[in-house]
Amino acid sequence: MLWQGVKMNTHFELILNTESKVVACNILDFEYQADTYLAGLTQTFETDEDFIQAKEEIKTLQELESRTKQAIDNVLNGNKEITDLIETAKEIAERFRQARLSREKLVKNKEAEVKQAIIETVIAEIMDVRYKSCSENTISLALEMNIPKSSIAQRIQTASKNKRTLDGLQKAVNAEKTLILAEISQEIARLQSRLTLIPLSHKHLFNDEVRLIASQDDIEQIIAERVEAEKQRELEIKTKAEQEAREKAEREAQLKAEIEAKTNAQANTNAQAHAVTPEPQANQTAVQSENQSSEHHQPVFNFMLQIPFTGTVEQARAYFAPVKALNYQGIRLTKLN
Repeated sequence: MLWQGVKMNTHFELILNTESKVVACNILDFEYQADTYLAGLTQTFETDEDFIQAKEEIKTLQELESRTKQAIDNVLNGNKEITDLIETAKEIAERFRQARLSREKLVKNKEAEVKQAIIETVIAEIMDVRYKSCSENTISLALEMNIPKSSIAQRIQTASKNKRTLDGLQKAVNAEKTLILAEISQEIARLQSRLTLIPLSHKHLFNDEVRLIASQDDIEQIIAERVEAEKQRELEIKTKAEQEAREKAEREAQLKAEIEAKTNAQANTNAQAHAVTPEPQANQTAVQSENQSSEHHQPVFNFMLQIPFTGTVEQARAYFAPVKALNYQGIRLTKLN
């Protein structure tokens, strides 16, 4: 930057006194001084001193613009030489005005940029500590519920308001950052202590663990209630299973007893049939001859006897054992499904 380290001369002004001709004029010196001053305006915007200097320059440009226009107004009715001087002076005054307007906009934008950069840097530092301190996903999700990223950014923005200097802004956002980090550390410790209370053996009972540890509810009581309720459900399931097993065993025993009873009854019937006293040979022969003669005169058909039965394979075999004992040809036991 030009004139760096040297105090710039801001007390220069246009001298333009006339009668019918130019009596006194330093237009060339004034133009040189104006060029030198405009070239030496602040170009760096980093510290409070830079912004203070730039704002002072805006005030000086306003004063130079006004003084130059005043000198012009004093000789508006002069001759051509005076007119030329006035035009030159007007041009310089306009340059002061343009430089002032441009600098006002530049200073405002640069000041906003620097302030925003400070804010964003502080927010990034907070988030970096947050993520490094909270690597477990469950804790991170619960922390986001109680201290969301959006609220962190909002608090830093609020802390930065109405700060006239960069140093004041930096101190304000740093103070708020310290408070936020302390709150995050305290909340992470609280969440971790609550998470460790959930027993791993009953993890399936706490699908809402993120909401649960993030809340202010009595987590120990909730855990005890859920574990006890699970024990009661398991006991009910066990009791029901045992009852069903007993009922099944009773049904099978009853069915087995019925099959055995039928088998024994059939066996007794067969035994009684074989024990009948045979008729005399002559009568038996006559009856057989009569039956054979009758059978020769009757049509013969094929018959199939179906007896529905539901049970196990062993039960079916036992049930139909007496029928098979009759030794009829073609008797077979078929499972339908």
